[in-house]
Amino acid sequence: MRLWPGAVLALALTGCAGTSPTLSTPQMQTPTLGSGRGLNRPGLESEASLPALDPIKTPDETFLAAPYLQLGNNPKPGKSDTLQLLWHTRHAEKSLWRVEVRPAAGGVWKLMPAPSVRTIAVAGVDPHEVWSAPLTGLTPGKLFDYRVSNGPTPVFVARARARRSARENQRFVVFGDFASGTKESRQLPAPVLAAKPDFALLTGDLVYDKGRIIEYREKFFPVYNAEAPDPEKGAPLLRSTLCVAAPGNHDILEKDLDKFPDTKAFFYYWSQPLNGPLSPKSVSPITGSELNQKAFKEAAILSYPRGNNFSFDAGNAHFTILDGDSYMDWTDPILTQWLENDLKSSKSAWKFVAFHHPPFHTSPEHEDDQWMRTLSPIFEKYRVSIVFNGHVHNYQRTFPMTFVPTKPRNSKGQVEGTWTLDKDFDGAITTKPKGIVYVVTGAGGAGLYDKAKDNEPEKWQPFTKKLISTVHSFTTVDIEGKKLTLKQLSLEGKELDSFIITQ
Repeated sequence: MRLWPGAVLALALTGCAGTSPTLSTPQMQTPTLGSGRGLNRPGLESEASLPALDPIKTPDETFLAAPYLQLGNNPKPGKSDTLQLLWHTRHAEKSLWRVEVRPAAGGVWKLMPAPSVRTIAVAGVDPHEVWSAPLTGLTPGKLFDYRVSNGPTPVFVARARARRSARENQRFVVFGDFASGTKESRQLPAPVLAAKPDFALLTGDLVYDKGRIIEYREKFFPVYNAEAPDPEKGAPLLRSTLCVAAPGNHDILEKDLDKFPDTKAFFYYWSQPLNGPLSPKSVSPITGSELNQKAFKEAAILSYPRGNNFSFDAGNAHFTILDGDSYMDWTDPILTQWLENDLKSSKSAWKFVAFHHPPFHTSPEHEDDQWMRTLSPIFEKYRVSIVFNGHVHNYQRTFPMTFVPTKPRNSKGQVEGTWTLDKDFDGAITTKPKGIVYVVTGAGGAGLYDKAKDNEPEKWQPFTKKLISTVHSFTTVDIEGKKLTLKQLSLEGKELDSFIITQ
């Protein structure tokens, strides 16, 4: 078995018996959202002017998981970008896989380095082969085509975009708490794809309820890597758009490998940078038989235990992704020093942090989950603009704020302190905030929290500026030089909230 360095793998079921035999580029099938959502992107090359991809007929049962894009262990794009392509097949099938890439504007297909493979073999799930191939030499910000062949025969093709260069404007989307099997979770990927983001940032609770392989197969890959956009079934988001994920409690908190031997699938389902810290106080705990623990670690390889914290660059922005689960001890000097070094060393114009558990929110659900507040002074010191969270199933944002902890985390998870709010910032005329805006975007598909609170601002926490809890939604962020525009959109395309930050 050949292994690839720094890869965190995914294993899931799509494209098996019963799927459509034709795979075509998702950009050719992107749905049109309602007018008035303000998502036009000046300067974005017209896909209508590009040559269409010829559809490829995929034999039934070629893939257990159709190809999808990941960041891989490639935190910085450089002069050219490299992304990672993953797909999955049945165990021990003899295949000679080839991956090729070309510019979407046309040109010859260029052969990529040979794919690597490993086997995921944990109890309760048939072993599967997980393949990974680097997509190298991508021109930053440009659309590219890629195709996968089994021997001489192409079996899959799609179109995607490389990360933007530091000189380019970019758009990314943010959402969390989504693959729960609800109607709304199936509706979400089509409008996200229609927004034409350069990449998607996911704020945790990627699948419900235990982060298991079977849950990825049932609720994640079939929906977010569907063959075509369909408001009832999903959309081909994963094959056409880079997705980057922070872990949530439903992803990696379960530790009993005897009861759920296929849990913690995050550690082998996501190929993301391995540039995070390694401390005994950052390890997601596991229990169970020696055999099950061994199988888990062999499946996770390098991603466990350090794949839960990392950072990466895209465009003129730096993103720091943290594990906010309750076992993390973010007062540990090893962890805080890594965080400080990561933020301090970045030369990007914009800095963002994302983790699952919001330190500041208005909700009786998870109201004691405040332990990430202890990091606020570090975020402020290095001028983080926005902290993105999930966990609370609605949309919220704070006033720009600073926070000084006055007591350490108590046994309930609470962190007492004092905050200072910038109420002069209106995000329209006054656009230079004094402090950090904390955004909860956890309305991606799971059941909504606190539906009555929309119209009860007198019951909100003093730091809460906006709360929308009656509709599912996602966030778009446009960065144009020193200007940032955030919009919160319903699944129907209605603008629910917006604000501007300028530097």
